[in-house]
Amino acid sequence: MSLIKEIDFGTPASKSESLVTLTIDGKEVTVPEGTSIMRAAMHLDVAIPKLCASDNIKSFGSCRLCLVEIEGKYCPTTIKMRIQRQSG
Repeated sequence: MSLIKEIDFGTPASKSESLVTLTIDGKEVTVPEGTSIMRAAMHLDVAIPKLCASDNIKSFGSCRLCLVEIEGKYCPTTIKMRIQRQSG
């Protein structure tokens, strides 16, 4: 018997055709504009802990478990955004 292993990216995919590049824990990733940080991190195989997030629902942030540090001003994923999962 085999188990189907699906990756839950934490939020639905963005449908934007514009791309942005952001840095998560020193690694660059390019994703469609408006992609959640959680989903962008999963493209790098970097898991951000989550309880209330799923591909099947729009993010609503009820548990506050998936907090990250964002350098500078926060807004939806933008060009050159820098994110750290752990502060030093």
